[in-house]
Amino acid sequence: MIWLGLLVLLGLVLLLGRAFVGALRTEPVKASVLAAIVVVAVLFSVSLGDSSLGAMATSDQMERVLRMLATVAISVALCIGLWVLMNLAVGQAQRRWPVFSGLAAAALGAAGFGALRGNRSVDALLATPDAGQLGSGAGFFGLVEWPIIGALLFGLGIFGAKSMPNRIARVSVGAATGLAAGALIAPRTKLWQRPAMEWGASLGLMAVGIVIGALLASSRERRVRGAIIGAGLGFGVGSWLVPSFLETVATPWINTMVPLALVTAGFAWISEPSMRERSRFDERARAIVFLGPALGFLLGTLVIPAIRTGVLSFNDRTGNEYVGFDNYERLFTATDSFDLSDWRNIFTSNLFYAALALFVIGSLVAIISGTRRNGTTSWDSGPTSTGALFLGLFVLSFAVLSTLRGTFFNNIWWVITVVTVTTVLGLTVAVLADRATWGENLAKSMIFMPMAISFVGASIVWRLQFQARPPGKNQTGVLNAVWVALGRLSNSGWPRVVVMVVLAALLIWSLTRLVARIRTGQAFTGASIAAFALGWLLYRFAGPRLGGFREVNGEIVPETVQFITEAPFNNFWLMVILIWMQTGFAMVIFFAAIKAVPEEYIEAAHVDGASDAQTFFGVTLPTIAPTIGVVVTTLIVLVTKVFDIVAVAGVGGKFGNDVLANQMFSESFQIQNIGFGAAIAIVMFLLVLPVMVYNISNMQREEA
Repeated sequence: MIWLGLLVLLGLVLLLGRAFVGALRTEPVKASVLAAIVVVAVLFSVSLGDSSLGAMATSDQMERVLRMLATVAISVALCIGLWVLMNLAVGQAQRRWPVFSGLAAAALGAAGFGALRGNRSVDALLATPDAGQLGSGAGFFGLVEWPIIGALLFGLGIFGAKSMPNRIARVSVGAATGLAAGALIAPRTKLWQRPAMEWGASLGLMAVGIVIGALLASSRERRVRGAIIGAGLGFGVGSWLVPSFLETVATPWINTMVPLALVTAGFAWISEPSMRERSRFDERARAIVFLGPALGFLLGTLVIPAIRTGVLSFNDRTGNEYVGFDNYERLFTATDSFDLSDWRNIFTSNLFYAALALFVIGSLVAIISGTRRNGTTSWDSGPTSTGALFLGLFVLSFAVLSTLRGTFFNNIWWVITVVTVTTVLGLTVAVLADRATWGENLAKSMIFMPMAISFVGASIVWRLQFQARPPGKNQTGVLNAVWVALGRLSNSGWPRVVVMVVLAALLIWSLTRLVARIRTGQAFTGASIAAFALGWLLYRFAGPRLGGFREVNGEIVPETVQFITEAPFNNFWLMVILIWMQTGFAMVIFFAAIKAVPEEYIEAAHVDGASDAQTFFGVTLPTIAPTIGVVVTTLIVLVTKVFDIVAVAGVGGKFGNDVLANQMFSESFQIQNIGFGAAIAIVMFLLVLPVMVYNISNMQREEA
């Protein structure tokens, strides 16, 4: 049976392929054979799921792969076929308007009837309910029978109506087409899809539709047509969308036949437009043919789901009962989402004191440098002072967001940390790569390589690096192994002394370099950070020690760090994964932007006596500022919806490291709280929307 169906379909494909390709004036035979081979291969892979051919599949995995390939191939073939059909149909508009009208009506009829059948709103039309054979209600013919009947009914009906010169005959045939379609649909609607008839709502909305349809028309003749179509649409809305579905046994003849008859009669009201109108229509229709599929895809996969999600966000956990803003209120009042109870601890944390110290240092450097340069008390926003103040703001954000808890603040922490560190690291590596004399390509390849790893793969890799085994066992995670080794080293004998001597020598060298740069007026941010880090390490080795260890009854034992489970800084260790993955992306973009900076600007700055640092901050950085904005906005959008890393490496956000996307998933699909999950999705969308608007407006401004 299945091979007979394949042979029939093969013949149809050969005929249709030759007709279509011949119409496009290409080689019809070769194209038809190629199309037939593709379709047969697709149908053969699909048929592997049938009982008669199931033995040919070597495994369930192979069967799933073949079904996936079949789905992709069928989708691509349908898209191409739809595009070709739309072009052929539009080509008939100027020469044969009735043919074009019939083709357009056939497409609408097939889509409408197919949607009814696909949503299980109607029973099988001709097919039997037996699911064991081809042509059954649940089989291939059971899926395509309604679209085929819809295409034939509406296509032939509208073609016949448009071919008649008499208006009464046209309207009669059009109305008869709608009545016939309604007569097919009404008795076959599912019981749960049958609404009660409410004449008040139906007639009221019918009147509203008449007024709107008449007002939208551009001429008297079109005004009548618009009123008729508006009447049908209004009656249909009032009959189907306003009443409640009572699972009534009454067949909705009136609800179905009246609106369809009015709409099809309205389309048949005008016979043929003028040649000028056809020409304008052809120009507009060609644009719709090219843009329509993409816009339809966006509408179906993005716009409509977003609207539906917004509606669900105002409903209860089942998505059926309206609860107003209760879900949004819970998001900003529940402790697992928005916890401000420990806000006073911000001002007692060491991070807050470190931020204040950086603010003071940056302010002093700015005032001293500005006073020396201008002879009066003034502020100099040089690289050193700006860097210290910027670092102070960054540390202050850690002090605030490590104290305020909840998924909302975790998301903000992710955005600030990942975007800042990734941008700075990417820019730094790009500058170093631009100045490198050897090994540039190898270094860029190594840094960009994490971009080729999936989020789940990277999360698994880093989860192994973060792993902490019991203190008595050898550590397999790299970070804990290094941390425990540092603990042993800082509590050792002469090895510890050697490390302290080396650190002291490096500290003296860095201090000498720092003083020299200050005296010559060069930027000393990097030298000061290096001196501070070396001094801190020397202090730790000399005093309280450094690394993973603890004392138990006077004995030193290893102590590991629980990178994933210890809140709140387990959030930061998860951020490291995304920083590691996205630094290569930022580096590539910034490297291309730096290479595009005109050499004349750089040479002019050097001629004026500017140092490399002054040239970078005064010339290069302002020039690539638009590129930095694009990278920052792209990272903000990416980080706001981060999910995989928390779900895999963060063990589903169970240790105070949850984020909005993971919370939305767990609320919607695990806890089955649909309304609250939709509210979280809308909040994420609103957080990203201003960034996207800003980015798009900037790009449009640059193009203009």
